[in-house]
Amino acid sequence: MTRIGVISDTHGSRAAIDACIGAAGVVDGWFHLGDYASDAKYLAERTGKPVYTVFGNCDGASFSGAAEHVFPNRQGAITAEAVVTVEKARIFLCHGHTYDVDLAPYTLSYRAEELGAAAALYGHTHRGGLSAFGALLVLNPGSPSRPRGAAKRSFAILEIDGADVNASIKTI
Repeated sequence: MTRIGVISDTHGSRAAIDACIGAAGVVDGWFHLGDYASDAKYLAERTGKPVYTVFGNCDGASFSGAAEHVFPNRQGAITAEAVVTVEKARIFLCHGHTYDVDLAPYTLSYRAEELGAAAALYGHTHRGGLSAFGALLVLNPGSPSRPRGAAKRSFAILEIDGADVNASIKTI
């Protein structure tokens, strides 16, 4: 089984990242879903684990000195979305802003199904959520630094066993 910490919308808060690291327990790597994707460098340095990140709407076109890592292989360049295979499961990563996730994750879910993904992970709303769209697991880890509305500071843990993907949202 592979355990991956999932974090989004950190907005430069090292304290929030440290809180997630402390609450995560043992993980094999991390996914950072954007909005200060450059925070992935700090996350990788603090944990010594591989980190895969995608652009968010608050991220610039480049990150000087940000040597992000792909999970499980080294990443060349940060993109707006990606599909990563962990064990036998394809995981779709994006920030979500280009899929109108503020309204609902339907367009994002269709895209993930098109790509043959078992799970779709996104951020942007700063509110955690876990649901199913048919057989597709849909996860938003929320924000550990700037939750919105009545949401609490949160991140998520993804557990992958072969082709099976499960997730839980953790508050900090």
